[in-house]
Amino acid sequence: MLNTCIILDMKIKIILASFAVLLLSACSAKSESNMAESSNEGSIAIQAPADASNADYYIDGIVYTLSNGILDQQIEDSETFNKFKLLEFKAAGDINQDSVDDSAVVLINDAGGSGTFYYLGILTSGSTPIIENTSFLGDRIEVKDIKFVDGKFEVVYLDRDVETSFDQPPTIEITGIAELDEDKTGFNFTCRDSVGICF
Repeated sequence: MLNTCIILDMKIKIILASFAVLLLSACSAKSESNMAESSNEGSIAIQAPADASNADYYIDGIVYTLSNGILDQQIEDSETFNKFKLLEFKAAGDINQDSVDDSAVVLINDAGGSGTFYYLGILTSGSTPIIENTSFLGDRIEVKDIKFVDGKFEVVYLDRDVETSFDQPPTIEITGIAELDEDKTGFNFTCRDSVGICF
C-alpha cells in the first residue's frame, strides 16, 4: 500500500511538472510573439518619403494622384483634359523633424484655358503624412530654384505685378517659403520679394 501511494504521488508530481513546463513554454512563446509584433510595428512607424512621381497632391480640396510624374484627367462633359506635370525641380530636407528627409517639388496644372498654374508640393515621411501638401505659386511664372534652408523649403521664381500683362515675361524675383506649423500637422506658406507683392 505504501509503495502504491509513493508511485501515485510521483505520478502526480510528474504530471504537475509537465503542466508547468507547458505553461512556461506557452508564456514564453507569447512574449516572443508580442516582442516581434512590437518590433514590426516599430519598423513601419517611419516610412520613406513618397515617390514624387507617383504621389497624391491636395489642390483646392481635391486629391490628384500622379503616375510617372503626370496626370491627364478628362474634364466632365468636355473634350478638354485637366493636366498635371512635375517639373525637374526637387529638394530634400527634414521639414517634419523625424530624422528622415522629406521632398519638395514643383508641379504645373493646365486646365485647358489660358493659364498655366504652378504649385509647390511637399511630401513628408512618417506614418501620418501631411495631406494638405501644396501651395499655389502663380500663373505663368518662371521657376529658378528650390532648396531646403534652415528647416524650411524655399522656391525661387519670377512673377509679375498686378499691372503687368501676362504677355510680358515675369521679371520680379519672389521666394516662396514653406515651414511646418506649431502643431506639426500642416504647413505655413509665406513669400518675400523686394517690391511688395508679398504681404
